[in-house]
Amino acid sequence: MSTPAVKEILITGASSGIGADLARQLAAPGKRLWLVARSEDKLQALADEVRAKGATAEVLVLDLSDIERSATFLPDFLREVRLDEVYLAAAVSIFGEVKDIQPEDWDQIYRTDLLSYCQWVQAIYAQMVASRRGRLVIVSSLAGYAGYPTSVPYATMKAGLLGLYRTLRYEAPQHGVSVHLVSPGYVRTGIYQSAIYRRSNYDNTLKQIEEMGFGMIESAEAASAILKALAAGKKEIVFPSYARLLAWVGPRFPGLLGIVHARMVKRFRELSA
Repeated sequence: MSTPAVKEILITGASSGIGADLARQLAAPGKRLWLVARSEDKLQALADEVRAKGATAEVLVLDLSDIERSATFLPDFLREVRLDEVYLAAAVSIFGEVKDIQPEDWDQIYRTDLLSYCQWVQAIYAQMVASRRGRLVIVSSLAGYAGYPTSVPYATMKAGLLGLYRTLRYEAPQHGVSVHLVSPGYVRTGIYQSAIYRRSNYDNTLKQIEEMGFGMIESAEAASAILKALAAGKKEIVFPSYARLLAWVGPRFPGLLGIVHARMVKRFRELSA
């Protein structure tokens, strides 16, 4: 009697936030989760949780901004493992006006938030095309639709992911590959603690978000919303409700979105003074 096939699932940014909660909610018997992030201790702790739910867990300690290392890792890994589902959720953020941002900030955000996604999509998509099956989920941000003054590098890279998705989605179906884009609004994760700050700080950033009235959701809620939308067959996933509204309003009524953005810049400067 043949052994049932194990579903192979890879998650980047798995040490915390949405990536970690996706792993927790996806874990089940018959699945092997490949957990990718920089923090080995956090990944090992998560792997224990995943195994407790009957899944197999493997830890891959990688810094996705290290493009050169991934270029060596990916071909060897993909020769050994045929992936069924991939969730790309690694990210780093930045808060500050462009006039204060340093060249190395742009480089870090670019490598982590856009170039690494392109690199991993290119490699994994090619494998999925060859096997004529697979699901590729790109976790982006509302900032890709609406922009984000005082976080311009971050918004720029997320807009790049929107472009990646909105073109790849027309190529992929003919090869049996399902491509999805996830663009949440504010989610309570460690991205704010680990962000780059220029003439700002963690406390002021969270204060400004709270004052804007856009409530933060927990990462577990975000992961649940993603998996529910995927199960319903949705390709372009935006949540919560205010994020869907802003993503719709932005390209149609830029003046309305401009009012929100002007408030953001004004308050940022007040808090940074």
